[in-house]
Amino acid sequence: MTVVVPLIIGQIVRRHIKDWLERKKPPFGAISSCVLLMIIYTTFCDTFSNPNIDLDKFSLIIIVFIIFFVQLSFMLLTFLFSTRNNFGFTPADTVAIIFCSTHKSLTLGIPMLKIVFAGYEHLSLISVPLLIYHPAQILLGSVL
Repeated sequence: MTVVVPLIIGQIVRRHIKDWLERKKPPFGAISSCVLLMIIYTTFCDTFSNPNIDLDKFSLIIIVFIIFFVQLSFMLLTFLFSTRNNFGFTPADTVAIIFCSTHKSLTLGIPMLKIVFAGYEHLSLISVPLLIYHPAQILLGSVL
């Protein structure tokens, strides 16, 4: 409900105000970036201000390295499959395939975690890998 209902409402409203949107051209790109930044910021604050989180610096560093390794491994695997001659992908297709196949959003992941683990007191600890994965994929995706 947290993700699907706003999506459906947005699609319905969009059909009725499409002409107005094309005339006015509101800055949806900037709004989207600000909302994403706000979600990431509040999630970081909720996670690391929680007194129940028992995560030392060494564990956090290990998690960061594991996530970067997994991300790079998936990107390399996707690159190897998409550059095979029998698939016929262009270099631009390969970049799009690599980015889209490994791209997961914090804005969808956090609501899913909150739904699946509702009432679990260590939810903030579970969200740490996702909090690291999302910025890591943005950094690694910028290399493409």
